[in-house]
Amino acid sequence: MKSTIKWSSVALAVAMANGLIATQAVAQGEGFVEGASATLSNRTAYFNRDFRNDQGPFNGKAEETATGFVLNFQSGYTEGPIGFGADVLAMAGIKLDSGGGRGGTGLLPSGQWEEDGILYTRKSPSNYSEIRGAVKANVGGHTELRFGYHLPENPIVNYEDSRLLPSHYYGYSIANTSIDGLLLEAGRMTDRGDMGYPDQYEDPYGFRDGTIDHDKVTYLGGTYDFADTLSASLYTSKADDLWKRHFAGITHTAELNNDLSLTTDLSYYKTSDDSPTGYDFDNDAASLAVTLGAGFHDFTVAYQRMSGDSGFDYADDAIYLANSVQVIDFNARDERSWQARYDYNFEGLGIPGLNFMTRYVRGSDIDESVSPRDTRWARDTDISYTLQSGPLRGVNLLWRNSTVRQHAALDGGDIDENRLYASYTWNLL
Repeated sequence: MKSTIKWSSVALAVAMANGLIATQAVAQGEGFVEGASATLSNRTAYFNRDFRNDQGPFNGKAEETATGFVLNFQSGYTEGPIGFGADVLAMAGIKLDSGGGRGGTGLLPSGQWEEDGILYTRKSPSNYSEIRGAVKANVGGHTELRFGYHLPENPIVNYEDSRLLPSHYYGYSIANTSIDGLLLEAGRMTDRGDMGYPDQYEDPYGFRDGTIDHDKVTYLGGTYDFADTLSASLYTSKADDLWKRHFAGITHTAELNNDLSLTTDLSYYKTSDDSPTGYDFDNDAASLAVTLGAGFHDFTVAYQRMSGDSGFDYADDAIYLANSVQVIDFNARDERSWQARYDYNFEGLGIPGLNFMTRYVRGSDIDESVSPRDTRWARDTDISYTLQSGPLRGVNLLWRNSTVRQHAALDGGDIDENRLYASYTWNLL
């Protein structure tokens, strides 16, 4: 999600992957059923994106309301040196409000077509659903093999869950944690299911012109925790007929006196063009973010820079850069951008569960062949609250507001956006 600090997601993804595999290693001895878990999640979302320049393909506005359910079943492993298991992911979205050319928010499926120079949007269906499965094996308690659907979390291939239902990939992978502190993983994804569509389709990178095959990406990499306060990641990948991409990242946290900490995150992507004539993906992208933690306060400043023959293209949330935010990523050709961000946890005022975030990002030096205006800016605010008691305990409420001011040639021009989410998860097993 673009509300999160993506450069810190490297460390978070590694921690989650290590914890998941460690849990599954234990489950290997518990049995297929005994080690199983299941959750049912619900999210109700209102999404309003107002294109102030009337540059969007939705008559100047995209506005929809929908509710979605995700059933996530993960089996344990059969007993023995090689344990086998299976996972199931079932998803359904239900339209609550749409129509009148207001589709295209990503909450619900929508189609577009052009006629006489006018872009039309088809009416969203009343509901959509899909079910995906995967088989898996655990070898020796430290190596997991998987075939089927994936929700990958790494800087090269990363699923997205910022609308109603999560995107997902289909393919095969292997992950190993036999060395303490080291996560190694490799995989090949061959198909992708988008957030707002009920099926998997080829071309995870959005270049669906029918001339080249874009639907396959192979990756290899890992993260090593040198200590609790220092970790580094290296990844490499090849998206067939698109690009070769490499990533390097490092995160360090220095514990200071009086409840102070200083976290430094450095991310770098190197993308080389590997596509037919007519496309150009050559790019170098780097960002540096520094966060001062002071009790319940966090203060962040970040700098991001693009260079090369193009901007930074990607799919889903595979952009672990500091200034990739809610609506735009400040990833145009030659763009430089600065960010100032403030977070506060209201537990410091005796209100646990209430959190606040606001940030301002300004980009400059955009190549004139991309936009006649070489500057733009974005301002985002998040307020979230998780109910702490009563019959609705655990329900999370989130309001996300964003304002973008940029030339009409960039990412839809000027945008005002509001998102409202209410979500809850039931633990079934």
